[in-house]
Amino acid sequence: MYLENYKTTVIQSLHTVGQMTETTYTVDYEIGTCVYTYRKVGRRIKQEVLQLINCDMWKVITLINEDNKLTEGDLTNLNMEIRTHSLDKVTEFINGQGRNQ
Repeated sequence: MYLENYKTTVIQSLHTVGQMTETTYTVDYEIGTCVYTYRKVGRRIKQEVLQLINCDMWKVITLINEDNKLTEGDLTNLNMEIRTHSLDKVTEFINGQGRNQ
């Protein structure tokens, strides 16, 4: 609802931590970012996990608030929309690559 007009770009980067390689995805909203890590976890039951590790969206929230005068409930909904929207963008990016790890 609030984020429909924001152009996003997903940037993938690889990091090596010890012997593990970790993939990071940054959803760039031009004036804010959400960063996710992708990991495989579990020994017996393998699971793929995308974890939101950083969300710097205060400028986006400020601009939306200036245009819409958000209430506390609206802010709660916007917070959830940011998380859902950015996760959807990362998921679309990964699926678009045909990634099956």
